Amino acid sequence: MALNVPQVRTNTIRRAGSSSSIGNTIEHDNELAPVTPRSRRNSADSANPVPIAGPTSPALTRPTTQHRTDKTTIYGGKAHKAVLFDTRRLMEKSAYFNKMLSETPEPTAEQTTYEDADETSLAIYAAWIHGKKLRGPSDFHSTGHYLGLYVMAGKFGSEALMNDVIDLVRDYYAQGGLTAPPYRLQYIYTFTSEPNPMRKFLVSTAAWRSMYGGEGISDAMKEVLGDKTLAVDYMQALIVLGKDDSKDPRKGSHCSWHTHYDTKTCPFETSEPWQ
Repeated sequence: MALNVPQVRTNTIRRAGSSSSIGNTIEHDNELAPVTPRSRRNSADSANPVPIAGPTSPALTRPTTQHRTDKTTIYGGKAHKAVLFDTRRLMEKSAYFNKMLSETPEPTAEQTTYEDADETSLAIYAAWIHGKKLRGPSDFHSTGHYLGLYVMAGKFGSEALMNDVIDLVRDYYAQGGLTAPPYRLQYIYTFTSEPNPMRKFLVSTAAWRSMYGGEGISDAMKEVLGDKTLAVDYMQALIVLGKDDSKDPRKGSHCSWHTHYDTKTCPFETSEPWQ
């Protein structure tokens, strides 16, 4: 199964302006290159991969990853940074790796290398697999890593992690009064292929900014609305907000933003004071 687990990219377009209204602060951005899907090993574009020359020195040969052992190594990013996982925990928490390591007794390093994976997101993924509690985003850069983690969780079949991540991102946006800038929308729509709660949440915050942030629809927003799927979701969010201005996507129940195909539904929730 080919995967496209991307490196986190930020600010894929130039923003014409941002809202300064209280409670509708757009995330900080800077000027970087556009996001474009790239052909990478174990990515969606690797159906016809270019042959890669073998190592010229025995020292460069990676050991075979074996699920029969207690540890499994996953390599991420352009530098193929090695991250070690407890095999049992990995198979328990990832449907993708459960299938891979069950069907392929000894996957090669090539099979467990994901060049499009953001190294920081992969490290956070390993922490979650091993039972660490995630702190969530705290600034512009960490928000990008957590969005990369959400994409990774979806590709690797870790539904519980997807639910954890969207809770953390929503909490961060709510406490900071933030809304998603256009390049965040472009990122999540580029690197996820199907409707998902994170798409809905980010595009809903952008619609909230347009309606109640005093900004309207910026030139940067008009540019990303060239994506027809994004444009439809954005218009639907505007309709929902137009009917009920209390539908702030940053507030309210966590569980309403979860998926529960493989996980248990949430227990009854009480709202936090800021919700």
